[in-house]
Amino acid sequence: MTDKIECGRVGRIVTARLMCNDDLVTGIEDACVKYGINRAFVKSGLGSLFRTSLMQNEGAHAKTIEVSGFAVEVLSLNGEIELAPATQTPVARLYGIVADNQGTVFAGRFVKSEAPVCVTVEVVIQEWIASDERYG
Repeated sequence: MTDKIECGRVGRIVTARLMCNDDLVTGIEDACVKYGINRAFVKSGLGSLFRTSLMQNEGAHAKTIEVSGFAVEVLSLNGEIELAPATQTPVARLYGIVADNQGTVFAGRFVKSEAPVCVTVEVVIQEWIASDERYG
C-alpha cells in the first residue's frame, strides 16, 4: 500500500453543462482548461448519454463493459482531475453509476471518448489548490 497526505484548500466551484455529442470525460477536461483549473474534484453530475463504456476493476483484472440504449442515465458521478506530467494538461478519472433504458444499473470508470452526451450533462467541479504546509 502506498499512502500520500497532501495539504491544500478548495478553490473555485465551476458548474458546467455539457451538450449533445460532447464526450463526458473530454468535456470535463475542456472545462478545466477553459477556467485554468489544474487539479479538481468532480463533486457531482447528472444527465444522459447515448451510450458509454465503463472500466470495471483495474490492472490484471480489468474489463470494459458497454452500456447502450437511447438515453443512458447518469445516476451518480464523481472523480478527480490532475495534470498529466508529460503534457501538463488536465486528465479526468471519472467514476459513476448509470442505468440503461431497461433500468439495469452499471458502475465503473468512464472511458474517455466513449461517453457521448445525449441531451445534456450538468457537473459540479471543485478546484483543489495544494500547499506546501504540513498537516497539523
